[in-house]
Amino acid sequence: MRALIIGGTGLISTAITQQLVDRGDAVTVLNRGRTPVRVRGALEVLIGDRREPGSLEAAVKGRTWDAVIDMTAFVAEDGEQLVQVFWGRTAQVVLCSTACVYGGPAVEIPIRETSPRNPFGQYGVNKAAIEKLLFDRSGQQGTVATVLRPSFTTGEGATAGGLLFDDALVSRMRARLPVVVMDDGTTPWAIAHVSDVARGFVASLGNPAAAGNDYHLTSHEHVDWNGVYRCLAGAAGGIADIVHIPSMWLRRVAPRRSLGVWFIYRFPSVYDNHKAERDLGFATTVSLAETFSRQIRWMEDAGTLRSVAEEPCEDCLIDAWRAGSDRIDDPRWVDFNPWGNHTEN
Repeated sequence: MRALIIGGTGLISTAITQQLVDRGDAVTVLNRGRTPVRVRGALEVLIGDRREPGSLEAAVKGRTWDAVIDMTAFVAEDGEQLVQVFWGRTAQVVLCSTACVYGGPAVEIPIRETSPRNPFGQYGVNKAAIEKLLFDRSGQQGTVATVLRPSFTTGEGATAGGLLFDDALVSRMRARLPVVVMDDGTTPWAIAHVSDVARGFVASLGNPAAAGNDYHLTSHEHVDWNGVYRCLAGAAGGIADIVHIPSMWLRRVAPRRSLGVWFIYRFPSVYDNHKAERDLGFATTVSLAETFSRQIRWMEDAGTLRSVAEEPCEDCLIDAWRAGSDRIDDPRWVDFNPWGNHTEN
């Protein structure tokens, strides 16, 4: 198969690309060329920036592929670009969407592909709009759309930052320092290893059942946040000395750090994967404990694990909470998130 991946250097897209290369497909990745490609083996790299008018179009001019996987479509205009550039030039367009299109709290558990939606923030709203646009055009001009929705995906290529984007979380656990979990920590979540999610993408390519269809690609293993932190601590060789702090307080005092907590992590994340199991042979095979073990090894090799001295955010939060304060005066405190650093998303 000849496959084009828009992206190819991110967490999930690297794993997809590697699996396609390993099975002998002719793989092309298209990105800005700013992030090193971590894939082993032969692949073609095209340079283009879809945010620059005409750049993506010029990069793919005169080319056709059997399938196009879009890992970097984040606004409605990206969906329109996919239709304009690739409809009629490829048999299948696969969109990496998100479980955030359902929002929270969910109307039903487990969440199904047909469940009612209340998308999380602008990110979820945009993804939902792209999904609709592609499905409206699916089957026209010989091109079908497939939508895949991962939830929390991690492993090699990502730093274990926990609930508060804390790149020193593993170091804290090894040092037996307290760590923050929102509310009582009993909300169930599904955290999948990147290789399992990537296999779902690969299995959708050229699959007749996937034409015009959508699927969850989420873990079959459900663990509450207390259990997630204990599992990470075990993989790190440390302990999870958990301090439970209400989501409302975190939202008020640390609106950027707690963005994920407030909009996503405090709600149950249990998705029905039966549709993907049936059509794609999807299954999660890497346990949460093994996921964290592999991730920590990668962090140490890649140098992404920070020390507590470098990232003291949880000390600042815990000190303020225990002092009964609604503000953090510690000069070390930085209220930050990597999702655009907004308080709303």
